[in-house]
Amino acid sequence: MVSGWSESEKYSNLVRRGMLITTSRKPSAKTRTLCKLLSRFITGKCITRGKMGMQQLMEFAEGGPLIVVGEYHGNPGELGFYDDTGNLLFSLRFSDWYSEDIGSYWFSDLEPLLAGQGEIADAFESFFYFKRVESEEVDQLPLRSTVLVAGEKEIDFTDSGKSLFKLNVKGFKKH
Repeated sequence: MVSGWSESEKYSNLVRRGMLITTSRKPSAKTRTLCKLLSRFITGKCITRGKMGMQQLMEFAEGGPLIVVGEYHGNPGELGFYDDTGNLLFSLRFSDWYSEDIGSYWFSDLEPLLAGQGEIADAFESFFYFKRVESEEVDQLPLRSTVLVAGEKEIDFTDSGKSLFKLNVKGFKKH
């Protein structure tokens, strides 16, 4: 508790109806950074989980979906994608990579587009509801277009044709 407030009171004004992204219970600095980057890219809300259980997280999501950034050996290494009732839909294991200038990058408030083929791209389309474009069309998009390019081995988060950060896929599982 901070200033006599419970965890739910502390975060109640931060999360509005929509996507919530959170960390594992005791996240490393790298995991918190990835959580923030993902939330900025998909225009979701990010909170550090702390001692909150799944029920509290679902209350914060207020009927929206949830992404949990998990760790492997102190580094972000897994994303769990939950529906609005708390059921795990799919999970993705990865090793991460960041662009060197990502900290100073300003993300647009436009909803990202989705490009790519395969099982991961299909799962992302059903989870995020981003407009899907053909991979050949990505180069023809207007400047300042943010695109999540999902492949079987790599997920690339781009803006204006420039890679902002990537996740190197190690495993994908539908639940």
